[in-house]
Amino acid sequence: MKISETVLGALSLGCLILWVLEFRRTGTFGEHYWLLMLCLAFLLAFMYVRGVHLNRPEQKPPVAVKANKRKKKKS
Repeated sequence: MKISETVLGALSLGCLILWVLEFRRTGTFGEHYWLLMLCLAFLLAFMYVRGVHLNRPEQKPPVAVKANKRKKKKS
């Protein structure tokens, strides 16, 4: 995971936590709607950056895939 993905994920989670705390404090949904939208924007940016990062052609898979070679049993 790159640093940009980590930062965007942390910002999204932080905005969500702030929104929940402000919603509990004031009890109104509309006043802090912008925090919820900011959380959604950071989450979508995180998903976009991660998708671009994973779909690069020079990118190798994180786990090497081994061919399954089975030996035939002699009966």
